[in-house]
Amino acid sequence: MPDDDRSSDFELDWSLRVSRRARHARLQVKPFGGLEVVIPARFPRHQVAALVDRHAAWARRQLARQASLRQAIRLPDELSLAFDNSTTPIVYRGDSSFDAVDNRCGESIVIDGVDQRARIDKLRRCIRWRAQQSLPPLLEQVSRRTGLGFNRVSIRSQKTRWGSCSNRGNISLNDQLLFLPAETVEYLMIHELCHTRHLNHSRAFWALVQTHCPGYRAHEAHLRKSRNLVPDWFLLSLYA
Repeated sequence: MPDDDRSSDFELDWSLRVSRRARHARLQVKPFGGLEVVIPARFPRHQVAALVDRHAAWARRQLARQASLRQAIRLPDELSLAFDNSTTPIVYRGDSSFDAVDNRCGESIVIDGVDQRARIDKLRRCIRWRAQQSLPPLLEQVSRRTGLGFNRVSIRSQKTRWGSCSNRGNISLNDQLLFLPAETVEYLMIHELCHTRHLNHSRAFWALVQTHCPGYRAHEAHLRKSRNLVPDWFLLSLYA
């Protein structure tokens, strides 16, 4: 990292990220990444240290809070997924030979090493692998049933969206959908497939949604409350 991207003589240790999307400079505390300063491309870099200084008290409070959260979170003894009502035992071993390659989840999940972040990363890779095995085939089924086609599907870990559809008909699905019931996931897929016809939330869009899912309002309400179904350890790593 360049010398001007990390403070070496400042009281707080921080990293600097230049964002083309940022309109204003801001500070954010990442659970595993510490204090990060995000600035627009044209923001004067010599003003960054003063910016951190002005918000140092807030930053220290947030860093202390995140440290407490990390200590409070306990990793599960089993991985429970509402999507397919599955429960997979998790075996933690203190061995230092942490396997960063095997992403699969079999009859059990074996996690080596004692580092919390590495363990969470392993669990997240297992969830991603299962999502890649389960969600695209279901989307294909829903697509055939509704007659609503799509171009490609990708699996991601979005922070705020359960899914999305591009103007090219590419659908992105959140791997966290595995923590939701299958019927809600199917509705989300119908929702995104309807965006291949109407890339908006117009009356025509909702009319099409209702055609394929008459009870969509209940699913919409459930989706808005479903973030609490995602485990704390997953959310902690998501915002790292």
